Amino acid sequence: MSPTIKALHVWPEDQQFPSPVDSITLEWGGIPEDRHFGETMASNAREKHAFERGTTIRNYRQISIVDSAELATIARNMDLQEIVPGTIADNICIEGLPELTALPIMTRLMFPSGASIMTGGENNPCTIAGTMVGERYGTQPHAFPKAAMHLRGITGWVERPGIIRLGDSIKVVALR
Repeated sequence: MSPTIKALHVWPEDQQFPSPVDSITLEWGGIPEDRHFGETMASNAREKHAFERGTTIRNYRQISIVDSAELATIARNMDLQEIVPGTIADNICIEGLPELTALPIMTRLMFPSGASIMTGGENNPCTIAGTMVGERYGTQPHAFPKAAMHLRGITGWVERPGIIRLGDSIKVVALR
């Protein structure tokens, strides 16, 4: 059985948390109205090895993707019953790809509409997501990064625009 879309979220700049949606339209810049939309971004601490902070680079963080099994493991690690999709700023929650975070960089996630996301690698856990978990479940922000190490999912960018809907199947294509 192939992995499927369990939940979709868009996180506008003016909202504290991502909002659930039934479908998202991928454009070259990512998900319109999402705070991470854009073909480029300013480099930050993640890219300090290559660029001075604030340098304009390709936005490889247009989309945040998690898997429901990894969310369940993070919840257990934090002694929580669950962490619902959207809590840690994820746009797409997949069901059926329990080692999503370990996917190689440049793996294609392909959808029935023809849309394709190229994966950019592991989305390292941070206290920003920890604060979001804390606001929903009453935990301390610093508890999340340790509990979510190598489980927070991945980032990606639009390789081919299209629509993604709840329940869509996903074809996972690794580069050879």
